[in-house]
Amino acid sequence: MTEQQHIFKKIELVGDRVLRLAAVELCNEIIENRYKATEIIDYLGSNKVFGLIARMKKLDAHKDDPEVKGKSRQLANAYEYSIGKLYYEDKEKAIAAAKEDLAHFYENQDQYYVKKD
Repeated sequence: MTEQQHIFKKIELVGDRVLRLAAVELCNEIIENRYKATEIIDYLGSNKVFGLIARMKKLDAHKDDPEVKGKSRQLANAYEYSIGKLYYEDKEKAIAAAKEDLAHFYENQDQYYVKKD
């Protein structure tokens, strides 16, 4: 792994943690049924959701991403990286942005999935 790839993975992991924290905070605000909260947190904190959000934001795979598992995974990593990079600049803004993105996804899931007729 090159130095650039190592730096990318470090920032991407920070972004992943911020997004999972935002999912928990969001879930505490909107979920009334505490028994379903863990399912929703797991779903909102999944690579599938991160990939869908990245696709909606029109992000491209990052050039230093060492992953080769698929386009959705690379998009998820790019989104995590963007949140991680924002976290290093402004922690409050990063958490707020992550929470806002996850809330938008949760409330408008039908817009994120491609409809097949």
